[in-house]
Amino acid sequence: MLRKVVVYPFVFVSSVVASDYEFSFDELEEIETKSYEYSSYIKTEHKHQILNKTFQETYLGEFYLNYKYFQDKYTFYGDFLANYENIDKSEDSNYNLNQAYINYKYNDNHQLNIGKKTPKWGKGYFVNPIAFIDKRKDPNNPEASRQGYTLLNYKYNKVYKGDIKNSSIDIIYLRTTKELNDELYDENSNILALKSYILYKDIDIDLVYVYSDEVQNSYGVDFSTNIETNFEIHGEYGANDDHYHSYLFGLKYLTSSELTILSEYYYQNKQQTKKTPFYDNRYFINNFTKKEPCEILYFNIYYKNILNIDDNSHQNNLGFVYSKIKNLEIDLSYGDYIGNSSSEYGQKLVDKFTYLKLKYSF
Repeated sequence: MLRKVVVYPFVFVSSVVASDYEFSFDELEEIETKSYEYSSYIKTEHKHQILNKTFQETYLGEFYLNYKYFQDKYTFYGDFLANYENIDKSEDSNYNLNQAYINYKYNDNHQLNIGKKTPKWGKGYFVNPIAFIDKRKDPNNPEASRQGYTLLNYKYNKVYKGDIKNSSIDIIYLRTTKELNDELYDENSNILALKSYILYKDIDIDLVYVYSDEVQNSYGVDFSTNIETNFEIHGEYGANDDHYHSYLFGLKYLTSSELTILSEYYYQNKQQTKKTPFYDNRYFINNFTKKEPCEILYFNIYYKNILNIDDNSHQNNLGFVYSKIKNLEIDLSYGDYIGNSSSEYGQKLVDKFTYLKLKYSF
């Protein structure tokens, strides 16, 4: 009797729904899966920079395209970036194929990548001590697309049941010459890079080792985990045979009022060339983002500070992002550099600047 009480209402509801909408499996056969995907944006920027006794106007135009094409077990990845820059009527343009590689997925466990690729090693948001075969991030735009290197990459992946939930091994080979991957090392060199990853409970862990037959070998470790759903901590440590080492520790915290706090401390025992981002020994980076302050829809406000602890100079950015118009992002900010004349940020020609960015995605 109970079975009839349960089944009859179900049959009745099903018949009513079916009368409104009839589903046929033949319709599924008519739906064609696209063999490609793409994402793109067009961006314009304007900077009004205040120098010591004059002004400087900078205009930037940028076009970005990410493209994927699928064919059986093969996927082609393309990542193209074009830039136009006008600094006080001095023009320059660049066209870069940041990534162009083919992925062959033999099965869920084995896959192969060949071509120009960015490995993106490390857990840090602004700088990555273990990114030995990646180009450095721009601290003012850490999420920007970066050029990769031409390489051969084999990856093995395995899923488990238990405390260790997942593991993978990346084996990368690349060669540097005057014509190939010359920005990585000046010397002709054969490089073999290994990365071992495990997900233990809720902790991501990477162990890396990079061997070169001409320059110093490198090794490192990173981790990230969520202490709570809204609280993440992460860290990295990298070193090489030339007695250089660096490390990073950071956190990301989302408050109940939709304020995101992102903080990282970075240390390296040897200074780098002054053309390198974060060339000094110690830095502290903080980024605060408030979503829809005062309940203003489509409006985010942010503040970022990069502090050079050694010379006590720093860079500040205060701005807002407005995104009510579909696919259009408007970013307006004000920034300045503070420090004495011999410090990293105090010695810059630019004292203060305003920045306007319009980004349309499609």
